[in-house]
Amino acid sequence: MISFIVPCHNYGKHLKKCIKSILGNQKKLIKEIIIINDSSTDNTKEVAKKLLRQSKKIKYFEINFKNLSKAMNYGISKLQSNSIISKIDADDLIKKNYAKNLLNFFKLNNLDFLYSDLIVKNKSKIKKYVKIQKINSNLKLFSYPHGSGSLLKKSLWKKVGGFNEKSFYQDDYDFWLKINKLKNIKIGYLNRAFYIYNKHEKNMSKNIIKKN
Repeated sequence: MISFIVPCHNYGKHLKKCIKSILGNQKKLIKEIIIINDSSTDNTKEVAKKLLRQSKKIKYFEINFKNLSKAMNYGISKLQSNSIISKIDADDLIKKNYAKNLLNFFKLNNLDFLYSDLIVKNKSKIKKYVKIQKINSNLKLFSYPHGSGSLLKKSLWKKVGGFNEKSFYQDDYDFWLKINKLKNIKIGYLNRAFYIYNKHEKNMSKNIIKKN
């Protein structure tokens, strides 16, 4: 079963669709869905409260960190020690076979971390394309997979000390570097796309100046 963590900062207008896409997966594969409302000033709280009525698997927390890494660490700390985690951004979606395909591959190969390809939806140009994320082993310190839509064990998160809370951007790259330094862990790649990344003008990852 997968514990889904959905961090949300002012993405109330996207949140309902995001949670609906998660609930569209096989219920027996969904352990819980944790919505982390970090300092939102829009209608995120109201949307989340309504979503709580739809499933007992949905849990809701309000924090005031204004820090994605801190929000993720907070959410993961609420999970059981043997949890398998997937971060889903509140403005993104997953396909209904996401949990089945990723979890099967994860367990079959006894992995600690799994990433796959992305379906990128560019709203401004109204088009979709698949982004191949496979990383050459020689370039693993320079390239890294998208921070959301992966599976990881909570034990791996704990082993590297969680996400870097001093990093407001590119926390996914920092985490990737840390896990690649470890020995005796298994990182896997699945060359199929089940995560839908909605590319728009408010994406955190698009702000190049702040990231650098």
